[in-house]
Amino acid sequence: MTDLPDILLVPVDGSRNANAAATYATRLADKLGVPVRLLFAFPESPLDMFGWPGEGASRKDLEHFSPEGFEKLRNSYSKTAFEAARKAIGETSVSVEEKTIAGEPAKAILDHAGGVTGGMIIMGRRGLSQVKEILMGSTTQRVLHHAECPVLVIR
Repeated sequence: MTDLPDILLVPVDGSRNANAAATYATRLADKLGVPVRLLFAFPESPLDMFGWPGEGASRKDLEHFSPEGFEKLRNSYSKTAFEAARKAIGETSVSVEEKTIAGEPAKAILDHAGGVTGGMIIMGRRGLSQVKEILMGSTTQRVLHHAECPVLVIR
């Protein structure tokens, strides 16, 4: 690819590595004159997140299974992740937008990036040992191997 990116896509989850990627992406975006889009992936449904509630599930346990309860949970988690990334980024003149995407993280990131022309993904490397990564894989590994746009992994 010889073209420079038109937008930097940065998956965030509140972790130190994701925040480092957001900081790096914002600095790069400033140099390139492009916007940053922070992405937070959240399961599509309560079943995807929790599975079927057990027989002895309490009313409190079932609270997140209602559409309103699940939306409240999604909003809370995304707010926390976006706030952590923005705190790490600090003051900037770069346009930074936030978007919550639905689904398993790697697939949701790849699907979103696939619909963005001129995008580049910048993401943190998950802090797993090499053995665990070989056995289990990671979101970063799956995105790196399947993205159709450039991907930059920050350590």
